[in-house]
Amino acid sequence: MKLSLEEQVRQDFIRHVGKPMAPATLVIGTKEDGSPIARAFDLVSADGAVVASIQTSCLHLRSRPGQKAYGSLYRVLGAILYLHLCQKCKARYLVLSDRDMYDEITQEFGTVFKNITILFWDDIRKK
Repeated sequence: MKLSLEEQVRQDFIRHVGKPMAPATLVIGTKEDGSPIARAFDLVSADGAVVASIQTSCLHLRSRPGQKAYGSLYRVLGAILYLHLCQKCKARYLVLSDRDMYDEITQEFGTVFKNITILFWDDIRKK
């Protein structure tokens, strides 16, 4: 059975960090009424110290400003925001499978997101 791209990225990332991880929902804040704000993440370690978001969206710079390109960029920026809000996590990762998307995010933002490690899937897959 052939694995989906997202599942391949998940397995390679788990091997990269060297600890078991699974999808989980974490509380990332509270609303004004005191109720929790929860977000489902692609991978979370059992102790909750490591969290990762896997993004397989493509960004084809040739198609910009097409809605599809911007839609995928907004999904990645949303993932960055949610990872940033995981204040209790010791390590936060964004794993991108598309080279154009990785280049756009890292060139545009540089090291602004110091609390989030941004990885390109091919770099961890080949190790």
